Amino acid sequence: MKVLKFKGDPIITEFAGDGLYRIAKTASCTVWTDVGVLRYIIHAGFITDMRSGSHAIDWIIPKFTKDNDYNWAILIHDANYTLDKDGNHNLNRETADLLLREMMRVSKTLNALQRFLMYNALRLFGNSAYKSENIGVYAGIENYMSFRWDAK
Repeated sequence: MKVLKFKGDPIITEFAGDGLYRIAKTASCTVWTDVGVLRYIIHAGFITDMRSGSHAIDWIIPKFTKDNDYNWAILIHDANYTLDKDGNHNLNRETADLLLREMMRVSKTLNALQRFLMYNALRLFGNSAYKSENIGVYAGIENYMSFRWDAK
């Protein structure tokens, strides 16, 4: 999948404690790709850690930035890793990770080395988060996100 462009509303968050952020205002993002158009609406109340991992790597790959495109890439990836109430995802892990890498490329916030490091860290270490993170009170993505993929 190659991302051609994407456009999203401003993301407004509030600190939710314990390294987490709550989406304060519903926002939408449309992602145009070579295989179709993905439409995301993230509803107020969705809890995210934005970029997962220690703050020690913020200087390499920030949690979030003032760049709304970067933040959308991170937020969509987090939502794609969140389970629905039946234990399923909107996208498979490989597609979710590739979409993040492609959105980062288009946003131009990270350089090629940073994108390489982020993508490969996800491929090496993201499986446990994809399978088990966002369970219990954090599951139920259908309550916080509307998703549609209009294939070409």
